[in-house]
Amino acid sequence: MSKSKKAYNLSTLAVVGVILVALYILLLTGVISSRAMTLLIKDASIAIILAVSLNLVVGFLGELSLGHAGFMSVGAYAGCYAAIRLTTASPNLSPWIYVPLALIIGGLVAAIFGLLVGVSILRFSGDYLAIVTLAFGEIIK
Repeated sequence: MSKSKKAYNLSTLAVVGVILVALYILLLTGVISSRAMTLLIKDASIAIILAVSLNLVVGFLGELSLGHAGFMSVGAYAGCYAAIRLTTASPNLSPWIYVPLALIIGGLVAAIFGLLVGVSILRFSGDYLAIVTLAFGEIIK
């Protein structure tokens, strides 16, 4: 591992550590409620998942995808719909079963939509790819 990579990893861990300590202090002092803390963690987790997946497309592939939120929205909707259907079909089903199942279903539906859009715009790159993916994101809205 190069020296710059080690420094980057160390600084990332330091920032995450400072944020976790700050949130813990806010929770202990009563400045923030446990409910608000849960909402912060949930929103941060969603943002992290979106940022990492966008980094795969933009960072590693070098393509600009402006419709990334549209694919995430389709997957999130499908996952929530699957979770609701699973809980209504069998109310005694443990969350340890239906939550991972709903996550897998949401990911597969988003992947299918990505494949459908990707196959149709396979020859585009650069600005044209950005425009088509932006159009998909707007259609989903």
